[in-house]
Amino acid sequence: MVKGTSKNRLTRVLPYAIWAWVIFMLVSLKYGWLDRFFFGTMNAKVQGIHYDVQGIDYFSLPRGFLNLLEGRSIFDTWGGAPYGPRATWYLSHPAFIVFVASFFSFFSPWVSYGLFTLFTVLVMAYTAFLISQYTKDQLTRQWCFVFLLCSFPLYWVLLTGNSHAPTVLGLAFLFAGVFETLHDKRYTPASANQKLIIGLLICFFSKPVVFIMLPLLLVLPETRRATLKSLAIYAFVSLLFLWVPALNPESIGVSKVFDLLLHPDFVRQHMNIYKNNFVLNEYMKDNSIHWLNLIAQSNHYMNHIEIFSLSSFINTLFETQVPPTVFKLPLLFTVFMSFFILAIKDRQIRLQAALLLLMATSLTFFLSYSIVWEYQYTSVFPVAAFLLIQKNDHTFYQKIIPYVLSLTLLISLPSLYFLLPPYNADTLATQMLLIRSTRVVPVLLIFLIMIVAIVKQFFYSVRGNREKLGGVPLSGNRRRGYR
Repeated sequence: MVKGTSKNRLTRVLPYAIWAWVIFMLVSLKYGWLDRFFFGTMNAKVQGIHYDVQGIDYFSLPRGFLNLLEGRSIFDTWGGAPYGPRATWYLSHPAFIVFVASFFSFFSPWVSYGLFTLFTVLVMAYTAFLISQYTKDQLTRQWCFVFLLCSFPLYWVLLTGNSHAPTVLGLAFLFAGVFETLHDKRYTPASANQKLIIGLLICFFSKPVVFIMLPLLLVLPETRRATLKSLAIYAFVSLLFLWVPALNPESIGVSKVFDLLLHPDFVRQHMNIYKNNFVLNEYMKDNSIHWLNLIAQSNHYMNHIEIFSLSSFINTLFETQVPPTVFKLPLLFTVFMSFFILAIKDRQIRLQAALLLLMATSLTFFLSYSIVWEYQYTSVFPVAAFLLIQKNDHTFYQKIIPYVLSLTLLISLPSLYFLLPPYNADTLATQMLLIRSTRVVPVLLIFLIMIVAIVKQFFYSVRGNREKLGGVPLSGNRRRGYR
């Protein structure tokens, strides 16, 4: 770490550098200074076009609420009068349209996009602020803002107008709830539970990556009640968006929804947006598509140059298509480990392992799902920031923190599009590997480092040897298993 005068100087300068970069990103949205670092905008730049992807993930949000006002499906992105010059299909929870997108729908498209861009920056800044409050070291606090605000994946979130920032905030609240439970001498159970509920609800109503964390949260006695409360609220609101006609104007009926759940092959065949060439049928206009799409796109693989999943990396590396079930192993392993956390008798170490396992589980999305876009890597940054604030804590995973932080910095940097020649559909496999390596490889290594630390500590604990891997050894009666 930086010490003495150098640390003081860096502490004074770093805030200005952070906000200078944020302003630079915002201005670049207008003038395209960072276009060369991304495939979509680089190709557009070559063709003399800058705005062909800007806002592409955003305009469906206000369009969804306007659809609702017109009695149309939230998910009928291309139905009715167009809103904005382009849009991808909206697929997040229908409640997000009402709770968030509604506030931006009464402005003209580009003004609305600009306001949502500022909203995204504020959400990411608040995420950094939330995490930074758990440390008193000023430089560490500032580095939390560096991770959350100074990265190329975040610029892609801003340019496309994607709604991923709330998911990042939700993960931060979730980690905060478990962190406060771990440090219960400093934080009350009420505060920890409140943050856990907030984090779960934000994730539930934005992007459901948190569902794979539920087994662990339900197994742990300290988090079970808050998780059940969150699930109850989520279920109630979700049912409203299925049953209330005003919220689901093009409903296919509850009986058909249950029928679809019993016929996953039909869902995969007829409700995959890519197989359907972006044509929506009646099933895909019902609000249930938000949940059924997990089935519809399961095992679907695309080798697009902008996809940064482990499956795309491995399949390109070996020039074959590995069975998709192989890539579910990281996800299944974290779920499997969730049920063995209680075997760690020491409460502090058990909660440390739970927090680290939650972080590792959040990374399985990049390893187990076939379609992963670059902007989604912003989900890695709250993981790094929470590890950063624990760098001086006596956790069993203290020694792995510098490696995780270093790998996260690689994810913050631009991918290698800008080093390679112009791209087209015939881009060489070696180029694809180089491009994806800057995202997939660091996340894979971070995941493996975390899992190895958890497994080692698990075996130390079940053998009764509670030596911490990275902190101060336990001694006396606690070494023998007594509290």
